Amino acid sequence: MKLILFLPAIGLMFSSIPTDHPIQPVAGIAQVVPAAVFLASNTRPHMWTNQHSISKGEGFDLHFRAPNPDYLGVLDPRGKFFYLVYPSAAVVGDLQPLVASKDFIQLTKLHINTRTLSGDPYEYGVYENQPVFTRSGVYRFVLGENLHVDTEEGLCILKIRYSHKRKTVRSVKTDQSIASVLP
Repeated sequence: MKLILFLPAIGLMFSSIPTDHPIQPVAGIAQVVPAAVFLASNTRPHMWTNQHSISKGEGFDLHFRAPNPDYLGVLDPRGKFFYLVYPSAAVVGDLQPLVASKDFIQLTKLHINTRTLSGDPYEYGVYENQPVFTRSGVYRFVLGENLHVDTEEGLCILKIRYSHKRKTVRSVKTDQSIASVLP
């Protein structure tokens, strides 16, 4: 019984010993760059917009400083999370990314249409995209290599205030009687 607890402790002890030997890639196996390497490369995810308040039916542009990480998601005002950008290999059922990660990596601009945007609701048993903009409030777009983290370190978060009502345009009527008196 004590041996079972002893083995993981030894493993933890040896895992922290630094080595001078770089890890050699294995021939024939695809290499995946871990998230820590992306974050350590001084290319923090960066995203911005020129519109921070929008109404139903309007669109806006998200701007990025490429290269971009693999994931973009959005939290609605209730805290419901939607994946918008993710690797195509993760597609299940009728779920589809707005843009696949491999295409997103070099994008500098992505247009978001509040009327048509749908995403993967990251909900068990739901295998089709769901509408994102369904209620008024603050939506938080989250950009990062790993969106399942306990802290916001390594993430870029952009807040957009959304009104689920169409913007009304007020028209000003001119008084014909005043216009006829003026020369």
